[in-house]
Amino acid sequence: MRQTIDIARKLELTSIALGCLTRKELCAAFERVNPNTVMTLQNSYNWQSGRSSPRNFGLFEDWAGALGLAEGPHFIMTSSLEEFARVLGERLSLPDQLLESFGRQPAAPPAPEAEVAAAWRNGALLRGSFMALSLSWSPTQRGRLLCGSIAFDVQPGGGLTADYRENVLGRLIGFSGGGIEDGRTGQVTLKCDVNGASFFMAFHLPTLPGNLAGGVFAGNALYDPNSEPTASAILLLRNHRLPRAELDKAADYRDLDEASLSELLAMLGYGRDPGLAAERALCELLSTSGDAPPMVSVARHMLGPAAVLLDARRTAPPE
Repeated sequence: MRQTIDIARKLELTSIALGCLTRKELCAAFERVNPNTVMTLQNSYNWQSGRSSPRNFGLFEDWAGALGLAEGPHFIMTSSLEEFARVLGERLSLPDQLLESFGRQPAAPPAPEAEVAAAWRNGALLRGSFMALSLSWSPTQRGRLLCGSIAFDVQPGGGLTADYRENVLGRLIGFSGGGIEDGRTGQVTLKCDVNGASFFMAFHLPTLPGNLAGGVFAGNALYDPNSEPTASAILLLRNHRLPRAELDKAADYRDLDEASLSELLAMLGYGRDPGLAAERALCELLSTSGDAPPMVSVARHMLGPAAVLLDARRTAPPE
């Protein structure tokens, strides 16, 4: 087996990047990727204290999954601490001062006229693909879950591009567009490839390590004779496993229950939990969205009575 390099310091930086305050939390991050991971509390202590070095390649596979590093397990195992800090900083947008303490060379100062970005921007956590979960707007699928796939790219200065796809009644439909992120929230306007209609997403950006974002999705149902303006909660679950083509195939209607969500989470690379704690939390978010109703739609007939009263008042003779 190839020599491992700076494992203790790499684990220390990984803990900070994932927001783990204890070894127990760090082990839990690895267990979410692989319930049988060798990252146990005892091993974690031994490796971080330098008492021993890992000899199981599966650890580095779990490590790459926990961080979402495309460079893979061999990179984590054999890279220098400086290389590891540089790649992790680019992936998770970590503060320069933190990375420099782990050996990364200071970045070159920006040109005087360049805008200085915030030291920590969560917009970078949007890069990649997600499964989008929302309530179905179709009258024939009300009460069910609609799974879509979406991929984001983040541009310098806070610009966003998005490619969203839904399998609506057996037909894969694409939506594309762009918007902005401000380090805390994102907004994108999407245009439907089929009918040119516009849709809007506004959402909270994910927090480290970037597995969940959520907000509101608004527009008009594509296959609805009444074409009611509708808005619903939407959750964006990071995809850790599926190629985009496979993620698109998974975009379909499903029952809104813990069993369906358990299958989706396993498919996306989150493993399984017999307790279904995450599944219950996601069901609650989609069903209630906190203090707000899960879905809002305005039917045309609801406007009628108020419109008649306004018309009458507008045409009434002056008193």
